[in-house]
Amino acid sequence: MSDPRLDRLTARLTDTSKMFGPRRRRRAAEELSTLGTAAAAAVLAEALVRSSDPVVDEIARGALEGVEEQDAIDAVADVMLSTGDEDLARLLARAVRAPSDPGRHAVALFLAGEFDQYADLDFDGSLLRGVHAGAEAALRRRLAEKARAGGRLEWVRAVADGAVRQAGRVSDIEWDAVVQTLSGAQRWDELWRLAFDAPAARAAAVIRVVGDARWRLPDMDPTGYQELVRLARRACAAELPGTTPFGERQAQVISSLSDIQSLTVTRDGELVISGSSRGDALLWHAPTGSPVGPLAFSGSKRVLTMATTPDEKLLITGDLGGGIKVWDLRTRSVIGEYTHTMAKRNVVLGRNLLAVALSPDADLLASSGYGPNVQLWRVSSGRLTRTTTLKADELWVPCLAVTPDGSMLVSGGQKGNLRLWRLPGGEPIRALEGHTDHVGSLAITPDGSLLATGGYDRTVRLWHLPSGEPAGVLRGHTQLIRALAMTPDGKLLASAGQDSVVRLWHLPSGEPAGQLRGHRGTVEALAVSPDGSLLASGSSDGRMLWWTRKLSQLDALVRAPLGEVDPARIRHFKGSYDRFTAAERAWFDLVAALVRWRHRHDVELLDASYDDQAAAHDVELSDDVSEGTARDPRRTPHRPRRKRKGRR
Repeated sequence: MSDPRLDRLTARLTDTSKMFGPRRRRRAAEELSTLGTAAAAAVLAEALVRSSDPVVDEIARGALEGVEEQDAIDAVADVMLSTGDEDLARLLARAVRAPSDPGRHAVALFLAGEFDQYADLDFDGSLLRGVHAGAEAALRRRLAEKARAGGRLEWVRAVADGAVRQAGRVSDIEWDAVVQTLSGAQRWDELWRLAFDAPAARAAAVIRVVGDARWRLPDMDPTGYQELVRLARRACAAELPGTTPFGERQAQVISSLSDIQSLTVTRDGELVISGSSRGDALLWHAPTGSPVGPLAFSGSKRVLTMATTPDEKLLITGDLGGGIKVWDLRTRSVIGEYTHTMAKRNVVLGRNLLAVALSPDADLLASSGYGPNVQLWRVSSGRLTRTTTLKADELWVPCLAVTPDGSMLVSGGQKGNLRLWRLPGGEPIRALEGHTDHVGSLAITPDGSLLATGGYDRTVRLWHLPSGEPAGVLRGHTQLIRALAMTPDGKLLASAGQDSVVRLWHLPSGEPAGQLRGHRGTVEALAVSPDGSLLASGSSDGRMLWWTRKLSQLDALVRAPLGEVDPARIRHFKGSYDRFTAAERAWFDLVAALVRWRHRHDVELLDASYDDQAAAHDVELSDDVSEGTARDPRRTPHRPRRKRKGRR
């Protein structure tokens, strides 16, 4: 049952009105700090993480530093666990009482950088491993960043079951952190074992790194080892098993009842959703293109932008009237309606809500349109709560994008106005200069390293992230650019606009990769399926064109963890070897060699596995010194488990 007083104070804590907002926020924070309840502590912890008001931050921090009740400390720990916030972790590390859950306590100490205390509490890594297994993306990202920055081998050991043993399902950020941490500590033997639990697509780079270090086990067959390193280097120099190009097959033409203004594909790749000027959103089955039906009509005035949550349960749309609607995709009904803060109506731009962008963990939404504001919203159980309003442009903000790690927001505006913002608070980072006209579309590679921007100046520009340094200018369009989309591997960019042509570009080089023609009007929207096999384009002529490409037979093979690759699959592909491209042969040869090596040395790998390491090896992993150097006598020694007293 909700507390009306707490609900009122929570709403005031996020008041964004210019005249009374600051005073209401501060008074609400002060009143919350006097309540002393667990619920109030949780609200203050959320405010400390998300508020951009320094006075509110100071009040919340002061109140949380004085918390002594166990239930309030546990409530703060819950917020820390859901957000991965280091400020909350430091508060918990200094608190009079520790969180009642030892796993939350271990995470707080690790994020706070109190590694000696963490080692005393979690000497075998089981607490951190247990929390990591069920953690949200935000917390896992923070743990990885902390481990990489500090070279913490404890983290590698703690996530061995979750990240190393399941290397095919771990995020790129975590994977890079594991490899960098082990490389920095010169743990070549552990990197070698890691390669045989990873997919070949990741193992190749690891084996190349180990080979470059000229390391190998004393009893290892030198000829076989050198051959494996050679195959890994050859595979790294070739493209991953690719696909036929888009456009090799004739596009599937799908006629809509009205012009297409926005497109998205669900995460399972089974549905394409289109928005139109009629105000409806239509669902289409992929890959057949057959209509599934509309979402329930709710008075939308032209659906201009949309985004789906990663769990595929919710769709968020923005329309001409500035309305934001949250849809339940299972029932196809609206479960929430909100309004973006707009400027006064303009005869040209109207009250358009032009862009919505979700963070990867779907706990933050950004919205923008006509007017200077970008509005940030907190998303929880399908409900939106305003948090911060950013002034991003003098006239309009037609496009937004959130980086894959959720740490940055990109906004595009008039006359080349392109800005980076820090999330979740919304602090400005920098402006990027290059476009000479409006910036109308954005796309970011899945690894977050490259930003593509499409402008009304008829150019696509590339930028390195997070630095914002220019990475190239792509020219070819003859009219303004309205839409961008990237394939899931980040190797292909599609751009389109008023010249009705969909142009393809190789990334990161920016070299042209082809043109797709067939539209007769302005191409307003592009979307790519999660597996990269379908590119959908929608235009003002009321048609969608679905361009497909055939994925390589080896695509799934090189992306599956080696432990899940059955040698019978290798034998199955041998009959097709003569039809493989040079790149496919390079990767197939590596996968075959890795699988042979893995099965030949199964006993060796199992004996050296992370799960079966003895307590003595746990001490070695928690050391920060490389092999062959003396141990620091000041470090806390490993303490073995004590035998339980009592009857034998």
